[in-house]
Amino acid sequence: MLKKLKKLQNPLERYVFPLLLVLWPLAALRQGVSVMDTTYSLANYRYPQGAGTMWNIATFLANVTGRAFMALPVGKTMAGMNLLCLLLISLTALACYYVLGRMIPGWMIFCGEFLAAAFCWCPAVILYNYLTYLLLTLGTLFLFLAVSSVPEKKRYYILAGVCLGLNVTVRFSNLTQAALILALWFWCACAGKRFSAAAKRTLLCVSGYAAGFGAGYFLCAAMYGPAAYWQMIPQLFSAAGNVQSYTAAGMLLSTLSAYGHTLRWFLILVPCVIMGAIFFAMPLLRSKEWLKRLLYIAGIVVIVRFYYSRGMFNRNYQDYGSMFEWGMMLVILALILCVIGMAGAYGANPDERFLSAAVFVTILILPLGSNNYTYPVLNCMFITAPYTLWMLRRIWQETRHTATHFSWHAMTVMILCMTLVQGSLFHIFFAFRDGTDGIRRSAVIRTIPVAAGMHTTPENAQELEDLWQYLHSEGLTGTPAVVFGSAPGIHYLMELPPALDSAWPDLDSYPAEQFKEQLRQLKEDSLPLIILHEEEKPQSASSDEKCGELFDFMRDNAYQQAYTGGAYTVYTAAGKEQE
Repeated sequence: MLKKLKKLQNPLERYVFPLLLVLWPLAALRQGVSVMDTTYSLANYRYPQGAGTMWNIATFLANVTGRAFMALPVGKTMAGMNLLCLLLISLTALACYYVLGRMIPGWMIFCGEFLAAAFCWCPAVILYNYLTYLLLTLGTLFLFLAVSSVPEKKRYYILAGVCLGLNVTVRFSNLTQAALILALWFWCACAGKRFSAAAKRTLLCVSGYAAGFGAGYFLCAAMYGPAAYWQMIPQLFSAAGNVQSYTAAGMLLSTLSAYGHTLRWFLILVPCVIMGAIFFAMPLLRSKEWLKRLLYIAGIVVIVRFYYSRGMFNRNYQDYGSMFEWGMMLVILALILCVIGMAGAYGANPDERFLSAAVFVTILILPLGSNNYTYPVLNCMFITAPYTLWMLRRIWQETRHTATHFSWHAMTVMILCMTLVQGSLFHIFFAFRDGTDGIRRSAVIRTIPVAAGMHTTPENAQELEDLWQYLHSEGLTGTPAVVFGSAPGIHYLMELPPALDSAWPDLDSYPAEQFKEQLRQLKEDSLPLIILHEEEKPQSASSDEKCGELFDFMRDNAYQQAYTGGAYTVYTAAGKEQE
């Protein structure tokens, strides 16, 4: 049997696994029509002026890539854009599959990449995330190639720097990724390199970093002028400072909160492992080791049931609650393994210790620059997941003959199995902010051109198609509009260019004064449509103030209600009505 499996291993690793890594991210290609973040990004690509100068430049390369994708024939629809952007996930997974193969077995990398793709919860069209993850992963892989190549190839240090420097123009907060140089310095120390040798390698990385950033900057300068990028930086810090979750303290506290929340579940396993080790050390039933193992596994099943009963996870795979805690358990496990690997345990060589350090640094820096707790860590496990599997197997092999180690072996297998099951089902059924309450996405959009063929909930489909029918029949598609409420994607779906310099003006990061000034600048002879999205609770703290300004503007310009349907109400100025 083993010989047959060995014969299959080579064709599987050469052909089948790479194909599956291309196809697996595409599982939910046509699922979900959120009018928030997903279609907000698409609106920014389609109507560049709607992205706002500051945010447009802070995520410059992501927006340029999005517009380039949208210019392709396949990028004309939402499904087509999903396809193009999901292939970036496939590309990231394949890069890891081929590069890490020099250290980790192919089947193990495949399992890790399969798991990493399953946890990619963020909408694929938000390119400032997925381009970030691609370039960060490539930068790490190039550093890995640089330190592990014999003879050493200097170009890999430069290419690693190019990827990380270019990444700053994908999203300005990616500056923190320069911290990966710490992993390189750690490798130099482990390998016994002199300070001068470490400095030379650092200079190679810095030169590549400068070249990568320079390429993105000069493209930005060619489009917006040489001063635009530098003017963006103080504006960005000023805008971010107005939102508590974007401050350094806010990001740090939310990250620690996420780890602390999961740590309480993780710590429950520690006494269970200790008691298990004692149980296996006892002479009781020594001749029936299989029975002791069976009893312990039964106890693990009870623990999983306990977790479920306490709400640690659920079976609504259209919601984050099904996978988040298990994903974070894997991350905590990965951090523990990184410390073991960095310490050089179990005969780890400097190259292996470098990989441990690189994963450790990556996990720590990914939440920085985001207000999404530790979700960015879960969204970028392309190196973390295969590394974790590899380290666990390495330690298992060293300890497999000692009975007392079975308790933690079994417990880590439980974490891996639950992560795989919950993550995979989540990947198949989840769509960002569409049906997260468990309502099936059983309706298919038919009449809206850019969203044709997309699956959503019946209520969402009905409201959007009714709004499209009204706007299309009245000849209002293509009319500049202000959409207020958490529905910026209406601009993209209904083909309505933003009348302001933001498609999502009620965000806290869009200052109220700027909103007020933009309304003042609207001309009486070209007043926009105004579409209000009804919501139970405003998403932003500044929403009420801005809403008051908008109502004053509507009153001063004699706006009248022209359509209402579901959560959407359309208002037109008196002049528009007469036309």
